[in-house]
Amino acid sequence: MSVRFWRVRALAMLLALFVGGCTAPPLLTAVLGPPLKPLPVAGRLRRPVYKPYHEETMTYNLVPPPKADWHAKLKALPLTAAGGTDWVKALNENLIKPKPGLDAKAEDEPVMDLDVVLTPKDAPDFKVTYPHKPHTQILSCDNCHTGIFQMQAGADPITMEKIFAGEYCGRCHGPVAFDPASACPRCHTAMPQ
Repeated sequence: MSVRFWRVRALAMLLALFVGGCTAPPLLTAVLGPPLKPLPVAGRLRRPVYKPYHEETMTYNLVPPPKADWHAKLKALPLTAAGGTDWVKALNENLIKPKPGLDAKAEDEPVMDLDVVLTPKDAPDFKVTYPHKPHTQILSCDNCHTGIFQMQAGADPITMEKIFAGEYCGRCHGPVAFDPASACPRCHTAMPQ
């Protein structure tokens, strides 16, 4: 008998053993041993058990503040000759009381009663008297110094063109305070009313 015969026979026996083992459990058990029993899970699961999403909603008992009629409040304030709001007169008549700041712990700064006179060298008739008092009643010093104005009188090259462009006094006067184009005598006190 040839080697090929024995190879085919051995292969057939192995095939019969495994195929027969599937249909004959005692033969499979005799060759491989008894079947293994699964072990119980030891430790925790690798990921948490899925739970469907449940949205939590919160209820608030907030009462919105009453709506203020700011237009009516602004109309109740005194007006300048040019028709703008006269904030200085409103301050002097205690119609408005500015807060010291947005922070609840902000403290009032002292009011500075100081007038700074700025006189152009080539046009003394256009001198300007800058009153610190109404400004320091509304603003703190660091609102203007030194981001807008230097601390020394005459150190800044202030011109009406720059003011109209929103620099120096034009940062507030025009957008917020009275219009400098129509209220010249308020700053240039030598000019006729």
